[in-house]
Amino acid sequence: MNATEFTDRLRILLPEFTRIEERLKLEFFPAPIGIVSLCGEVGWHIAANFHSLRNLRALFEVIEAAMARGNDGLKNAVATGLIEGLISSSDNHLSEWEIIVPYLGMESKVYADAWIKFTDTGTISE
Repeated sequence: MNATEFTDRLRILLPEFTRIEERLKLEFFPAPIGIVSLCGEVGWHIAANFHSLRNLRALFEVIEAAMARGNDGLKNAVATGLIEGLISSSDNHLSEWEIIVPYLGMESKVYADAWIKFTDTGTISE
């Protein structure tokens, strides 16, 4: 999977994706949007709107597919953008993180655990 395939799938599963992308285009203009920044915004959006999002399983399956089978650039963007965004947005809300964790796939959990230990946020995924 590459970044284009990943973003195409997100566009289908996350109707707000296009709005996020358009807002970032305005912020970054005239430079192109970086995939890490885009993934970071998506991570924050997912965490902030978790309870109202549809297709959560499918959405997290796409995230896991990117982590497990994506090219190196995509894996990096999803890890350092999206997953770190999920973690950062729930740093002060352990109960929110505990709701998100069961949706993470194996590769996503491995990265999340490593990032949490590295940053010592006190958030625990089990």
